[in-house]
Amino acid sequence: MEENAMDKLNREMDEQLKQRVADLTAHNDETGDGKLDAADLKAQLNRIEAQLELQDKQNRNIMRNQRLRMLLSVVMTVVLLVALGVFWYYARIAYHQVMTSTSQVNELALTLQNSLSTVDPEALDSMMQDLPEITEQLKRIDVDALNQVLDGLPTLMDNVNKLQAQVESISSLFNGLGSVFRS
Repeated sequence: MEENAMDKLNREMDEQLKQRVADLTAHNDETGDGKLDAADLKAQLNRIEAQLELQDKQNRNIMRNQRLRMLLSVVMTVVLLVALGVFWYYARIAYHQVMTSTSQVNELALTLQNSLSTVDPEALDSMMQDLPEITEQLKRIDVDALNQVLDGLPTLMDNVNKLQAQVESISSLFNGLGSVFRS
């Protein structure tokens, strides 16, 4: 039974092949004169060349598009790698800054702990009792006036230094006069 099915399949394929050859032979007459001659072959050759040229243009366009996609992929990869590199760089800097800050805070905590351990508990209690009074006094300070005083402090110090220089020069003048009168 299997052989009959195979024979039947082979006969169907043979018939399809014969039909296809007959269709091709019927359509080979390009000039319409009923016979296959050189003009028909030339027309078929021209059609095939035109199809090949069209296919060549399509292939070139496909290749150009593929090159552009590949170039775009490379550019995108490079941009992504650069962005990752920059992110890594700044993340590393931030990490080191956090670690430095953490160690500084730890050092301050240790210093504070050492300072508190050396303070007499009675003195610390006394300071804690005075703290609310100090806080109240600090609340009463006029911050704007304090800022004005602090802004004028460098000028005042310059004037004091100038006065001190003048006092020294007057003092040296009197010392010089005193030595003249003693002699």
